[in-house]
Amino acid sequence: MTARYVLARLYLYFLFVLFFITGGLAMFVLAPLYKSAFVPRASYGDLRPFSLWKNAYRVAWRTLTSKKYRDAFPGMLATPPMAHTDLSWVRVRDDWPGEEKNCDACKAACCAQVQCPLVDAANRCMSYNSLFFNYLYCGRYPQTQPQIDYYSCPKWELAGKASAPGDTPAP
Repeated sequence: MTARYVLARLYLYFLFVLFFITGGLAMFVLAPLYKSAFVPRASYGDLRPFSLWKNAYRVAWRTLTSKKYRDAFPGMLATPPMAHTDLSWVRVRDDWPGEEKNCDACKAACCAQVQCPLVDAANRCMSYNSLFFNYLYCGRYPQTQPQIDYYSCPKWELAGKASAPGDTPAP
């Protein structure tokens, strides 16, 4: 199974590298590949190519220039995919006013902060359960206190004393 996880992530990284070395043109030329990896259920009409292009460069810049971001979101080449937050690591805070399963109304939501272009007009993630969502950080957010702190997230708190995936969660 680990080889499958590595191959899926390498494919996503390949798409990212191809995007950057072509200045974003690969996203247009190979649109079906990018769409199937990032937003398989969205229609082409729902996508905003310029926003996607701009956000990809914004995320790359943040990754290169922010040690705080890199420390909060370490590499995970061989870890299994996840479509939901692992509640053995974190729990919803008692004072969270919204629904447990979403962050739609939260102005501090990570999607809102990064102005994610994969969120539709109804404030729903068009990427949900895609290869990108499950294999990178969206599906597993949050796992650590630095991730919660990075986005100043009012929804989540650590479930126990464990502070990083790979440690044994506290009961």
